Amino acid sequence: MSASRSALTGTQVSSKQAGTFSPTFAVSGEGDRLTVDGVLNIHTLAEARDALRHWLKQRKTAHARRTLDLGNLSGLDTPGALLLCGLQDKGIELTGIRSEHKTLLDLVCGLERKPLPKTESVARWRQLIVQVGRGTDSAWHDALDIITFVGRAASAASHAMIHPETLRLSSISRQVTETGINALPIVGLLAVMISIVIGYQGVVQMRSYGGEDFTINLVAVSVLREMGVLITAIMVAGRSGSAFTAEIGVMKAREEIDALKVMGLEPMEMLVVPRLIALVITLPLLTFFSDIMGLLGGAVISQSLLHVAPLQYVDRVHQAIDSSDLFVGLIKAPVFAFFIAVIGCMHGLRVRGSAESVGRETTRAVVKAIFLVIVLDAFFSILFENLDL
Repeated sequence: MSASRSALTGTQVSSKQAGTFSPTFAVSGEGDRLTVDGVLNIHTLAEARDALRHWLKQRKTAHARRTLDLGNLSGLDTPGALLLCGLQDKGIELTGIRSEHKTLLDLVCGLERKPLPKTESVARWRQLIVQVGRGTDSAWHDALDIITFVGRAASAASHAMIHPETLRLSSISRQVTETGINALPIVGLLAVMISIVIGYQGVVQMRSYGGEDFTINLVAVSVLREMGVLITAIMVAGRSGSAFTAEIGVMKAREEIDALKVMGLEPMEMLVVPRLIALVITLPLLTFFSDIMGLLGGAVISQSLLHVAPLQYVDRVHQAIDSSDLFVGLIKAPVFAFFIAVIGCMHGLRVRGSAESVGRETTRAVVKAIFLVIVLDAFFSILFENLDL
């Protein structure tokens, strides 16, 4: 083996960062003997591992024992000691060990450093069964929690309505502003866009049959009975329901709700009831506003594609719908509002003191609220069909 001097020197990091110098590490030497200088800790571990790996790959001289001199090693921590113990297990002799480093090396090298046992793989069909079982159990418990919280919220709201002096009108007014007035622009824009899409697709599909004039009937009935309240409820669930969860969740994480209980104040009365009442008030009004904007969107598409004048459009809408179409949509709104507020507040009270928990519960609240709105809308559609409404 050539006795040429090897240039195995680790990268020295000595740049000044944030007012402190980073530790340095260097390896030097020749043949089967190397000397370590600097600090071997978690910050220099990568450089040390790369330099020593290159040395280990070199061909070993016959009957020679490789040695690593640690006399110039100025610092050592547990990760560095683990690296040295691994080298010792490979037959590398460690020399010149300082007394302050020997204690740590003896402790780390004396540990049972066996690799973790491999976990037994589970068949995919068993994983599928386990996931289905866990999902079913979680859905069952969530349903029970929702039913329980619905009962508590209904009881608290009924008590507040029977005893109006307990109502917090300022809180209700603020929630009406947040959930209703501030939501008017986005709800109106969505209603117009949805009605334009329905009208455009109706004209395109019915034109081949010569029935494009019935697009007005399609837009009017679908907006008033279904799309107006459904789109509004989904928007409110994503906007206001998530806000309820986040607001109450942050209060729960900061232990403000526990402080309310200590002061003798009921969180259901202070936090849930005002939001519940406010949303039950605002969602029907938002639905009515959405219906008006949807009909205006239908007027725009009728004017542009069917060349129907606004007065003719109003007359056709009057002929196509009756009062029951309007009230079918408005009747759904308070029910949707009740469940959106209940689910949002319930998940806010479920937060367990971390930002991650707030985000997780907010996501769950929005998903559950939208899912429940769609399920309830399907239930109402079947009910009104059986009632011939």
